[in-house]
Amino acid sequence: MTIARDLPTQRLMLRVPNADDLPAYTAYCAGPRSTFVRGPFSKFEAFDKLAAMIGHWALRGFGRYTMVHDGAPIGHVGPLSVDDSHAPEFKWTLWNGAAEGQGFAIEAARAVRDHLFTAVGWQHMLIRIQPDNHPSIRLADRLGAQISNDPAPDWYPGCTTYHLNAQVAA
Repeated sequence: MTIARDLPTQRLMLRVPNADDLPAYTAYCAGPRSTFVRGPFSKFEAFDKLAAMIGHWALRGFGRYTMVHDGAPIGHVGPLSVDDSHAPEFKWTLWNGAAEGQGFAIEAARAVRDHLFTAVGWQHMLIRIQPDNHPSIRLADRLGAQISNDPAPDWYPGCTTYHLNAQVAA
């Protein structure tokens, strides 16, 4: 089955990122919310990162979705596969603190997880989280991810790796 380019949830539309996301994404990249992903980033780096998110869909046929609530982009969620020698990494973030605490991240992550595991037939994804990113650790736990002893990759030192399997998430 083909991976959906749009996934509606109860309160969100998850869609392929586009140029309209740039202002909100640039603000996120410049602020403290990007710290757990090695930010803050300049507007030039934010442009490159969003372009990579958009291009990932063309290169891999899947990627991270932009979470849209009430017509405004509020974050991203979905798989990333820079190195296809291992399972894709499942990622999420809310771009603005005003969206936090409302259940948007778990709603979006469950929708993407369920689509990939149930409708598409994926079996496994990795999740990498910095140990002091407690909201993401809680979300990984709620998704059914299991902590592993895998070493942190060179490009993301200090992170903890989780495994998310279709059997556990079902």
